[in-house]
Amino acid sequence: MGIGAVMAVIGFWSEPRSLVVSEFEVVTSGWPQDTAPLRVAVLSDIHVDALHMPPERVRRIAEQVRALRPDVILLAGDYVGGHGLEAGPPRAARSRRSTQDNALHEEGLRALDDLNAPLGVYAVMGNHDCWWDCQRVREILADTRIHFLENQAARVIRPGGDVWIAGLEDGQTQRPDFQMATKTIPQGAATIALVHNPGLFDWASNVLPLQISGHSHAGQVRFPLIGAPVRVTRHTEDTADGWTSAGERLLIVTRGLGESGLPVRFGAPPQIMLLTISPGQHSMVKPVATYAPKTKR
Repeated sequence: MGIGAVMAVIGFWSEPRSLVVSEFEVVTSGWPQDTAPLRVAVLSDIHVDALHMPPERVRRIAEQVRALRPDVILLAGDYVGGHGLEAGPPRAARSRRSTQDNALHEEGLRALDDLNAPLGVYAVMGNHDCWWDCQRVREILADTRIHFLENQAARVIRPGGDVWIAGLEDGQTQRPDFQMATKTIPQGAATIALVHNPGLFDWASNVLPLQISGHSHAGQVRFPLIGAPVRVTRHTEDTADGWTSAGERLLIVTRGLGESGLPVRFGAPPQIMLLTISPGQHSMVKPVATYAPKTKR
């Protein structure tokens, strides 16, 4: 009983409120060899809620991300919370939630405007966002500095060689289209696919060299030996350490920041990813460091 009580305190209180920065060196053979390294901060699955992820914490995380001095910030979806019966449709819909709950989500979305990077902040939609209200998410983020991408590409212009961000619609609630998302990208250009669900890495139409995703939470609860009992994507386990590969193509998946279903994390602490992406002869991912983020508060 004592062990169970300790695990409950860790899982339902201390770990969801913790945060680590995980740094990786990423080498991709799919980028032109003269492309300069790009420093990228990745956030996903913020899941704003009143318990572990109020808007004030979103602002504090934004401050911590700015202190990392990334060139670019990528947001991989699921900004709206979904605990208990709100974890999926139809009760997840904005029309079915309380005025107080919806106001909290909207304030959390607006808090994302505190994120800033020299080369921009780019975002895609997640399934929870569309279960709530896709259009309202678009409206709120339109008033921020965030570049919202839905089957679109954004060109990141810089002296060290341009990089393109191809942002895909969510695979559960929208219609992802890799051909549409990449139609403006020159052949052979340095490209990152920003996709909420890691499962789209396996689509035949996805030939991009590097995909960055969230969604899995690394299972959200993980135990030694058995891993995650609940797996929302087939890439939950093979990306539990942050990445997997298929030939020279790379899939990088963050554990995210918030929770869905139950407000619990165990063995999968909230994570900011910091990637240094460079070209090379062979694709690879190398862990560099894991540490607590700095904050002034």
